[in-house]
Amino acid sequence: MPGLTITSPSGALGSNPSIRLRGISGSLNGGGAQPLILLDNVEITDLQNVNPDDIEAISVLKDAASASIYGTRAAWGVILITTKSGKKGAPTRINYSNNISFATPTQTPEMAGAAEGAEMALIAFRRTNPTLPRYGVVGMYVDDIAVQKMREWKQLYGSQDLGREMVLGRDFEIRDGFFFPYREWDPGKEYMNKWSPQQKHDLSFSGGSEKISYNFGAGYLGQTGVLKVNPDEFSRYNVTLSLNSDITNWFSARGRTMLSNTLTTQPYSFNGDTYDPLYYLYRWPSQFPYGTYNGLPFRNAVEEVRQAKMSEDRNNFSRIAVGGTFKIVKGLTVDADYTYSGVNGRGRQTGGSASAIDFWSTGAQLTYRPFTTATHDRVIYDSDWIASNNGRVVATYQKSIKDHAFKVMAGGEAETFEYASQRSERRGLMDPNKGELGLTSGDQFTSGSHGHWATSGIFGRLNYTFKDKYLFEVTGRYDGSSRFPANDRFAFFPSVSAGYVITEEKFMSFARPVLSTLKVRGSWGTVGHQNVGNAFLSLMSTNTSGWLVGPTNMIGVSTPSIVPPSLTWEKVTDLNFGVDARVFEEKLGISFDWYTRTTSDMISAGVTLPNSFGASAPQRNYGEMQVKGWELALDFAHTFGNGLQLNLTGSLSDFQENLTKFANTTKTVGSFYEGSNLRDIWGYQTDRLFTNDDFQQDATGNLIMVNGRYVLKPGIPSQAQFETASFFFGPGDVKFKDINGDGVITRGANTVDDPGDQEIIGNSTPRYQYGLRLGTNWKGFDFDIFFQGVGSRDLWVHSPATVPGVGIGEGWYASQLDYWTPENPGAFYPRPSNVGQTANTTNFLRQTRYLLDMSYLRAKNLTFGYTLPSRISERVKLNKARLYFSGENLFEKDNLGDISIDPEMDYTTLGSNDPRTFGRVYPYRRSFSFGLQVTL
Repeated sequence: MPGLTITSPSGALGSNPSIRLRGISGSLNGGGAQPLILLDNVEITDLQNVNPDDIEAISVLKDAASASIYGTRAAWGVILITTKSGKKGAPTRINYSNNISFATPTQTPEMAGAAEGAEMALIAFRRTNPTLPRYGVVGMYVDDIAVQKMREWKQLYGSQDLGREMVLGRDFEIRDGFFFPYREWDPGKEYMNKWSPQQKHDLSFSGGSEKISYNFGAGYLGQTGVLKVNPDEFSRYNVTLSLNSDITNWFSARGRTMLSNTLTTQPYSFNGDTYDPLYYLYRWPSQFPYGTYNGLPFRNAVEEVRQAKMSEDRNNFSRIAVGGTFKIVKGLTVDADYTYSGVNGRGRQTGGSASAIDFWSTGAQLTYRPFTTATHDRVIYDSDWIASNNGRVVATYQKSIKDHAFKVMAGGEAETFEYASQRSERRGLMDPNKGELGLTSGDQFTSGSHGHWATSGIFGRLNYTFKDKYLFEVTGRYDGSSRFPANDRFAFFPSVSAGYVITEEKFMSFARPVLSTLKVRGSWGTVGHQNVGNAFLSLMSTNTSGWLVGPTNMIGVSTPSIVPPSLTWEKVTDLNFGVDARVFEEKLGISFDWYTRTTSDMISAGVTLPNSFGASAPQRNYGEMQVKGWELALDFAHTFGNGLQLNLTGSLSDFQENLTKFANTTKTVGSFYEGSNLRDIWGYQTDRLFTNDDFQQDATGNLIMVNGRYVLKPGIPSQAQFETASFFFGPGDVKFKDINGDGVITRGANTVDDPGDQEIIGNSTPRYQYGLRLGTNWKGFDFDIFFQGVGSRDLWVHSPATVPGVGIGEGWYASQLDYWTPENPGAFYPRPSNVGQTANTTNFLRQTRYLLDMSYLRAKNLTFGYTLPSRISERVKLNKARLYFSGENLFEKDNLGDISIDPEMDYTTLGSNDPRTFGRVYPYRRSFSFGLQVTL
């Protein structure tokens, strides 16, 4: 579907994808351009609760003219999901399908070899201290002897299976009171299974009589994750039932119910909520010990998982919908529907402690002891609760008068939404194997939240068609939201669309049958945006004040935020033009759209006020964001004389988001400002790596140094602004281009008007998204393959997985071994150095050379099936039987070189706490499956 962006930042079990439509942000407020997802015309917030086998059809409404009738929460479009229902007069059919699959990671980080990584780290450390004898990290040490011992170990034992038990003198040594490990480990192999199973089963009954139709479905999904010990698991049970009945000739009733239960189990995380699970697994170098000594394990991420209790997260979703259709007079119907949806989630975590040889803290003593903190000796219960009610009444009247066709629709809708959550924690487990609040004796902690909102609106729509040639539609909706002040809760939002089918004109008859359909269309519409947080509420926060009354730290209350009375709705306005055509006897279809989406009156920072004002400057409706994009879709179908059916579909789309109005007089590089493209990446143009010829030399060819620094030759731009007390540029370091020609490389004032030598070097928006599907069918055999990709996406990531030297003593990666030495002057990476934890510094200022190219092509799905001939299936009393094989994420082509990350990877929720987690997240999966589909 062109214009639809679906991403998952990692491959974690049970995670929801991020869905965006015609944009990423939409507004600087809210959760981005997330379309409203409706399941049978009522919102569904978690797609994990939906069984794909229950889905009958999916359609997407992209522009405001089509989506506006769904109200303020449809500002970014609508995805309509319709579930299956039975057919009246149809015989009872029983359908069963299953799928058994096995998944393996697409990409996992590849660490540098023990000796190679240790040597890089030593070089980096000795740039600061050339006489450094050794360096240490978390209690283990490296020196020149250790590097040689690591090489010897790999040569002697690297191809052998030595088991997990480590031997003193062979795998590690204690020298001069320091712990020196030599043995090389593959942490992923210790932590993850190569293959993980999954199974899915679905059963349904459907049919109907003359006045009644029904459909019942039940499904089960079971997934096992990648963990070798204490494997993580995800399971889901679904039950759905739909029933439709003609009660009288003027009234029909309908009802649907849906139940979903999911359970996610995973080991308790002793790393807390800051880092993704694989962060520590791929944090340390390859000599980091994952084995045992005298039968006791060393401290590591694998051992944490091995000793962890299993955490549970349950989610129960229920939905009940009832409705009816009244046939008032000929052409006039009234539909009334009510839906209740409820979510009950419950989680339980039991911590405790983990024990191992804690070389982190005790070094060469190799003391076996608990290494987790007392804060993990706890049990946590958390729960959340959601209840929503949706009522909708719609009257529809249709009338045709000769060549004129009219359709009028009018109705109203109201929705309430309430949510609550709580978290209870108590420490001091009496029995580590029984994590219950009542079986603890320590401190207690609680927290919770509670909120609600409501929307309501009345709407109307008029459709007019003349001779199926001229098409016209106008829509209006008067919407209200409880998120806004009482005097500004309601607003009116109109939309209009028109179409012209040119091929219905007589003068176009000459083009048939080559051109069978040609239609031009356009639409304009506006929708309110209500998801702006608490912008309309004057809030006061509380915190401890630091004032003691006796032993009590008193609670303080901040001054209230100021909400100006002029603050009002954000408005989203769409303008769309398109053309649809079918050619070659309707075998080839072409559809093209060009659109703009403008978010106006965007709530943004107000005018800067003096401190004497006494509060933060009030926000105002000043900002404006615009999305401009286009979409192309193609489809082709043909049946050959031998019965071979061929079908092709393809799509290509692109968009850019920019701020057309925004108050920012400073315009600091990387900030929001008027005219800026969202997600622009500012940086430097990389020239090359410095060589000896860039620096002054004495008569013997030795480099001249003044005050411990190399001296550039005349005409070579200075980069001294980026040097530090411990880092200065020399041969093998990065040389940047002098963009402004002033003879020095600087940030200037670090503003858009004076950026020095910085410029826009990329953009992280996924552009030129494309898809291609090929399908064939012949004599019962069917084949389908789908390719998907992104043509352009840049990303600058400050993570050890992508930037060598971030965390100098920690793990270095195999992709970083091509680094500069006098013997390897044509290397890709510069001379190793201590980049540190600060992003955008020294050799790794944001620049073109190390900017990640995240474009890719992926074989998303391949399916090959065979349907038994009816003469065979009928012999065994089957209406239809099909066997199939399927593969997901079969292969990909990217431009990341040797960097071992998946091209679809992005920052996770936990990863937003620390960008260094990028690349060390739960792996994406490549799966192979087979299944059976049977209809009785």
